[in-house]
Amino acid sequence: MPEPAAPHHGTTSTLPPPSANGSANRTRAAPIPLGGTVSPPSAILAGPPSPRVSFDPALHRHGAVDGGWWPHSRNAPAELPGLIAALDSRPGVRVQRLSVHRDDWDEIPRRLTTEKGHLIRVDWFSVIPRHTVSVTTAGKGTIELLVVPPGAAEAAAQTALNMAATGSGAAQAGDILTASEAQGRLSA
Repeated sequence: MPEPAAPHHGTTSTLPPPSANGSANRTRAAPIPLGGTVSPPSAILAGPPSPRVSFDPALHRHGAVDGGWWPHSRNAPAELPGLIAALDSRPGVRVQRLSVHRDDWDEIPRRLTTEKGHLIRVDWFSVIPRHTVSVTTAGKGTIELLVVPPGAAEAAAQTALNMAATGSGAAQAGDILTASEAQGRLSA
């Protein structure tokens, strides 16, 4: 697994991207031969890819963004559950609602249910800044995250994640993406 290009003080998780259609690769057991015996499967289905996220350690700054997220695709139903799980794993955080810019996603669900059975409302807007997700939580208030475009070059994406998690908190999402272009080409 490649490590982030630049050291930072936030939390980062990275895994290889999913297959071209946006889904995780899945493994299938071989068919049982005629007259053969059934043994336990040697492989299990793979879940969604782990989110590539980087958070400010406090996860709540009074500025533009509190961290960054680099989804693997524009498929919100496939990507948002991983982000919710990453945020919910933080002490004192439980996601209640997500607000996304409608132009950043191909498909946006109205609601998602977590593995723990919590219902998460998902709203979309065209008036919030592009490349952001606003997360309403129980415990930490609202968390604002930069959304790095899925097609971003590795170096530029890592720079953007680092800036979002460790910067002063005053930079807007568009400013961070523009500044990170010096490291590589971002595609929207």
